Amino acid sequence: MRSHLKKMQPALTCMTHLKTLVFKRKSLLIFLFCYLGFATEMIAQQQTVRGKVTDEKSLPLDGASVKVSGSRTGVTTDASGNFTIKAAKGQVLVISYIGMADEQVTVGDNTNISVVLKDQGGTNLNDVVVVGYGTQAKKDLTGSIGVVSQSKMQDQATVGIGQNLQGKLAGVQIIQNDGTPYAGTQIRIRGTGSFGASSNPLIVIDGMITNDGLSNLNPNDVENITVLKDAASAAIYGSRGANGVVIITTKKGNFESPMKVNLSSYAGIDQIRYKIPTLTAKQYAVQVNDYYGAANLPVPFTQEEIDSYGKGTNWVDEITQSGFKQNYALSIYGGTKNNAYAITANYFDGKGVIKNTDFKRGNVKISNDTRILPNLKLGISLNVNYGVSNNTDWGQAIDRALIFPPTEPVYDANGDYSAAIHNGEPVTMLNPLIAVNLWTYKQTWKKLLGTTYLEWDILKDLKFKTSFNAEYYGWNQDHFIPSYTFGPKGLIGDHPIAELYEDQNENINYEFDNILTYTKRINNVHNITVMAGYTYQQTNGSNLSASRNDFLNNDPNMQVIDAGNSNIRNGGSKYSWAIQSYLGRINYGYKDKYLLSASLREDQTSRISKDNRTGLFPGASAGWVISKERFFENVRVVNNLKLRASWGILGNQDIGIYPYQTTLNSTGLYYPFGSGGEGATYTGVGPTSLGNPNIRWEKTTTYGAGLEASFLNNRLNFIADYYKRNTSDILVRVPLLATSGVNNAPYQNAGSVSNTGIELTLSYADQIGKSFKYDVSVNWTHNKNIVTKVPSPIINNFSQTIEGQSINEWYGYVQQGIFQNQDEISKASTQPNASPGDIRFKDLNNDGVIDANDRTFLGMAVAPDNFGGNISLSYKGFDLVTSFYGQLGALRSIDQVGFAITRGGEQTSAWMYNQRWTGEGTSNYVPRVVAGDPNDNYRRSTFWLRSSDFFRLQNLQIGYDFAGMLGSSASNVIHKLRFYVAAQNLFCINSYPGWDPEQSINGGYPMPRSFYAGFNIQF
Repeated sequence: MRSHLKKMQPALTCMTHLKTLVFKRKSLLIFLFCYLGFATEMIAQQQTVRGKVTDEKSLPLDGASVKVSGSRTGVTTDASGNFTIKAAKGQVLVISYIGMADEQVTVGDNTNISVVLKDQGGTNLNDVVVVGYGTQAKKDLTGSIGVVSQSKMQDQATVGIGQNLQGKLAGVQIIQNDGTPYAGTQIRIRGTGSFGASSNPLIVIDGMITNDGLSNLNPNDVENITVLKDAASAAIYGSRGANGVVIITTKKGNFESPMKVNLSSYAGIDQIRYKIPTLTAKQYAVQVNDYYGAANLPVPFTQEEIDSYGKGTNWVDEITQSGFKQNYALSIYGGTKNNAYAITANYFDGKGVIKNTDFKRGNVKISNDTRILPNLKLGISLNVNYGVSNNTDWGQAIDRALIFPPTEPVYDANGDYSAAIHNGEPVTMLNPLIAVNLWTYKQTWKKLLGTTYLEWDILKDLKFKTSFNAEYYGWNQDHFIPSYTFGPKGLIGDHPIAELYEDQNENINYEFDNILTYTKRINNVHNITVMAGYTYQQTNGSNLSASRNDFLNNDPNMQVIDAGNSNIRNGGSKYSWAIQSYLGRINYGYKDKYLLSASLREDQTSRISKDNRTGLFPGASAGWVISKERFFENVRVVNNLKLRASWGILGNQDIGIYPYQTTLNSTGLYYPFGSGGEGATYTGVGPTSLGNPNIRWEKTTTYGAGLEASFLNNRLNFIADYYKRNTSDILVRVPLLATSGVNNAPYQNAGSVSNTGIELTLSYADQIGKSFKYDVSVNWTHNKNIVTKVPSPIINNFSQTIEGQSINEWYGYVQQGIFQNQDEISKASTQPNASPGDIRFKDLNNDGVIDANDRTFLGMAVAPDNFGGNISLSYKGFDLVTSFYGQLGALRSIDQVGFAITRGGEQTSAWMYNQRWTGEGTSNYVPRVVAGDPNDNYRRSTFWLRSSDFFRLQNLQIGYDFAGMLGSSASNVIHKLRFYVAAQNLFCINSYPGWDPEQSINGGYPMPRSFYAGFNIQF
């Protein structure tokens, strides 16, 4: 024992240097010299290792590559599959062959080894895929399931898990909401299935159905991601599987595995990919004069003033900056005969491209699996997460930066923030820098996710697993608006009283699962797996809010609720819900070519009244592996050919906590009793929303068929899926009469939606010679979304949901160009107050008058076509990875870069300025600028819509592993020494004039382009 400690002394010394590297960012040379010194202490005696490489049919593989990981040492097998190589004990041999999955063997005392390589089939058909409450071999799957393995995600610089999925799976759309450092992603699986309940998929992390989603998970912890797309696969999750299921499996240690230490870090610079161009001061003055002059009003700028103006203030530049990100990750994995362990830690720090926006996140995860007895295993893991976001009111800052006059300086003559001036008068318009520099939002996240299980192999083929999982999530926000006076009294630049708003939210979620699994293979012909289980889950939550104003000063130490003196408000609530379930599944395979799967789940949820809270959710699927038929034996070009079909019914309980109940409120309700001086006033209670005890959960029925094919020794792989997804009993609020006295109408199960789609995936993987490998994959998805039932149109500002159209389809007038002269106006349908330069709208009903009856559906808000792809190349120590994705067929509003009709009446978009009508023949799209807008040019119409089609190069990364250049002694310690540079969102081909065509929120936080440099080291 002492001798081992003595040998480890250099390592302990070096860990001090490692700490210096991570936290003080010293030169990497310190780290390298340290471990090279350690390596000289750990020189191992090389030995001769002999072995044989065969395929699954025991046939020898000629020319298979056998390489010592992290070195230049390598050989190939002979015609009999034999090889001989020099390697030290503890080193790892990597064995690879075209069309086969790589295998790794750690050199031990046994120097004669046998290796069996398995068919790859794009991904190894024998790979085990995590499905609901169990696992299956990929070759036995009969449902539509997508998998992104760790090999597709490792060594990539990503902030969130969603980025690892973008463009990688057909039928799975990942939408980047905004460009904040803490930005999450929105996931849609096979379209939007509801306009009454949530369309978010169910998220499962290590068996725990989480309420928090993916936002706070460390990307470095993820082993693989499984997406259950069809109802047959997701039916095991019953009332929560209607929108698909995303299953995350995190990394764990392996039994009888030597300790591996991974250290990685990256630093990156963010820049706004596309800045919306704004007017110079001179252009702005010209346009303002045009604006007032067209209405025969006095113009505010003289020609002398216009001539004196230059570029003026670019307010977008004033509120933005170059962002910076840094990330550090450490992981330790290993295991003995009876124990497997994993320890990971991660720290992320990001500063956004809008000034004074930043985000910090820390994660620590510990897991341990122990064999208590040969047939009894205990596992436990704990994931702790903490995040802090410091924000400004960047939404207001961005909006104001696009409309605040560039003629105004940043500061006035007194050194205060300037105020907007029109016609010599101040205007109620917030200086963008006030929102950036003075208004603050501080948000904190706290999350603990703990899982524990006990697994008992009762018999050889019978296994029981019980697990208890718990999740705590806390979210707090402090919003402070200080007191300041930077403009005339009463305007937005004048804010004499400070305000503080606080919100606190807590959520405790726990789950208890009991699963019994029986697996049996009979006579190598029948393969049976039967699973039965019981689960219970409960969530308890609360929220508390408070606000005050009139603080003594803006001192940060005084920004607490008790320091406020007036306008005292507070509120709070609690909630709780629970669900219990009984579930079962049967998988059967005959000769591995006829496959059947069936599942059934019964859910009982507190979210629905007792009469309707129990639901049954069945699912079934079948597969036929045609390539295993006798008549297919001589078709050598096809290695695998499988047909699949599936059906299932799923529910959606994400419809609110208790929507069947009537809610009451006592705020502001007072009732007098008695008369005269003897009367008394009592607090009353009244309904705020009416309940409906007859509501049921939404129900989704899916039919699907698929084809899987592999060609050319599994190099070329093709997957096609067709599905029809019908959602019924969608919850809709049917309007009440105003005389009812209730603001919110009761829910009714009165809507339905249909999604029909096709998914295609094509991939090709091969190698040239012994060193150059490549892997190319592309996918495409088409989804048609149609509302098939809704009691009455659901009308939003610029969209409607109505039968026969897609959800939230754009609705308004159709622009037919610009009136160029009075003669065109006289010949056109009547548009009151129209003048040359105004928009000409189409008379759709041909009644000679343009009115509300001429509105129509203008196009889809959600793209029906999505595509993506990945390219991976490697040559010796070099590697290149790139990914892309995009969409086709949707429109997006240009509100933020369109005319900002404010009290000042002008807009500062250079894009609009350069295209506006200034005389006959100058424009047939953008109208004239005119005070008062007598023609109502800016009513909702096709003028506001632009194509949101785009092609984005999301990731480009080039790296080199220097481990092969190390000496044999160093390579025994350092197995990987990879440095890389990368770019994200490098370019986006599109015609949309806003920040980005993908952003779901119009005018959101700009999407950055990121440039990274980093390293990955493995010991």
